[in-house]
Amino acid sequence: MLYIKNLFLILFLGFYHLLLAQSSASYQSEIIFDNAEANFKEEPGVIYNDQNLMQFFSKLHSLDSLKQGKINIVHIGDSHIQADFFTGRMRSLLQERFGNGGLGFAFPYQLARTNGNGSVKYVSNAPWQSYRNVFPVNGANVGLSGIALSTSAADAVMELKVNDPSLHFSRLKIFTPSNHQVFNVATTSVPINIVSSTPKKIKHTIKSGESLSTIARRYKITVAQLKKTNNLKTDNIVAGKTLWIPSKEMEPVKIDLSNFTNLQGQERESYYDFVFDTPLDRVYVYPNGRESLYDLNGLVLENSTPGVVYHSIGVNGAKYSDFNKYPLFFEQLKGLEPDLIIVSMGTNEAFDKIDPKQFSASVNEFLEYIQQENPTANILLTSPPPSYFSRYNPNTIVSTLSNELIINGISSDYALWDLYYNLGGTLGLKSLQSDGYLAKDLVHYTVKGYEFSADLFFDALLKSYDQLYNHKSTMTNESI
Repeated sequence: MLYIKNLFLILFLGFYHLLLAQSSASYQSEIIFDNAEANFKEEPGVIYNDQNLMQFFSKLHSLDSLKQGKINIVHIGDSHIQADFFTGRMRSLLQERFGNGGLGFAFPYQLARTNGNGSVKYVSNAPWQSYRNVFPVNGANVGLSGIALSTSAADAVMELKVNDPSLHFSRLKIFTPSNHQVFNVATTSVPINIVSSTPKKIKHTIKSGESLSTIARRYKITVAQLKKTNNLKTDNIVAGKTLWIPSKEMEPVKIDLSNFTNLQGQERESYYDFVFDTPLDRVYVYPNGRESLYDLNGLVLENSTPGVVYHSIGVNGAKYSDFNKYPLFFEQLKGLEPDLIIVSMGTNEAFDKIDPKQFSASVNEFLEYIQQENPTANILLTSPPPSYFSRYNPNTIVSTLSNELIINGISSDYALWDLYYNLGGTLGLKSLQSDGYLAKDLVHYTVKGYEFSADLFFDALLKSYDQLYNHKSTMTNESI
């Protein structure tokens, strides 16, 4: 009966999505917000096909009752996930309910010059190069983070510092393409200055006919800066002499590695593992000096407390097909030992106006790779949220792709939570704007909007857990 009920609801939601798409496609200069239709959420907390989550719910129940072990939830997505507002809220809610097992997956987004979780700060004395999976394959080692990050500087040192005391860690996993210990992990009792305060100077030989003003324009600085750097009292310069040009780059800091106490690690199947006797708020990671290029695919921070570890992996602009290009992502994913894998993509496919069947093919290919490497993990997909193509032009393709996920879920046996429907669909966009949930670009959401969405998702997950697991427990007791 439960499967038949879910099947009926999924088919009903698919029909409702079609109605939304047809009605919104007829809009011209204004979207009419129909409260009756947009608020038609008889069961807003429903997760469809939730019987496919029973193994996860069973482990969650064991954690809840015995207060032992860890539950690993991995949430994969696009820019809606990378900033960690949605997933950060889910992490807080689940850890408050079932225990805090640690932050989970962490990545030096700051070194890759992009946005990410603000609970961990990364600084380095050397430049790092980054490469997102949204670009064509070029040989970059794109792994678990969906973003390749590397440095050729053998003297590079990265400081990882946790700002939130509740996220102090006693275990660190490091993911690299080779899975050898290409990075050392260390602590120190000596203050370490990672960031330079000394501007890097460029050497310039004065040519005949040049003046301070022409040289300053060339390097996009002022004459005053040029004179100050070179201690010049007048504007007179001589051809053949040398000037030092200040730049926005900083001189690299040379760090004395003898101040570090290296920690012992152990090689595992997909990562290098470091366990500490006491919780730490920071560590230093630096190359072993034996490679020409040092690739870092990500880290995991855990503590020794039973509870939920909620891993967040998001890539701005990513689609299912982008992850499918890189086998290393799926190979390393098993190193997180996922009990539940949540996937939230589709927005970028909608903006590309992808054919629905091609979309389903990408989704199924992605899920096949997931299941090959993680056969025991349960899978839960979410539909993309409502958005606009442009002002007064709603993104109707989101409705079509959400409908495709719903119908595809029947045959592919994955659970689905319909974020699109729960936020009111296309007809709810005006309300999302007026409530301050939709960001100014009309695609992303505000922190308030992401946290509201996470609250709905958490309620849906707990509702299915309580109903399904309690129902299972009741059936078991009745059969004894």
